[in-house]
Amino acid sequence: MSVKIRISYTTDEELAGVIRLLSPVIKSYKVSRKREGKYRNAYADLDVFSLMKHKLKTERTKSEA
Repeated sequence: MSVKIRISYTTDEELAGVIRLLSPVIKSYKVSRKREGKYRNAYADLDVFSLMKHKLKTERTKSEA
């Protein structure tokens, strides 16, 4: 199962930061070819099972602290 999200960004550095944050759970992403307007779009496909594992891991870390 997967979740699809749209990412709106203004600079390539913003997109790189979001991709870096989502990297543990991201399966793939695609950058839209449309370069007009204030915002650009990218579309990411997240793996739900990886997302749940990552969430459990972070919850365990918080409870141990």
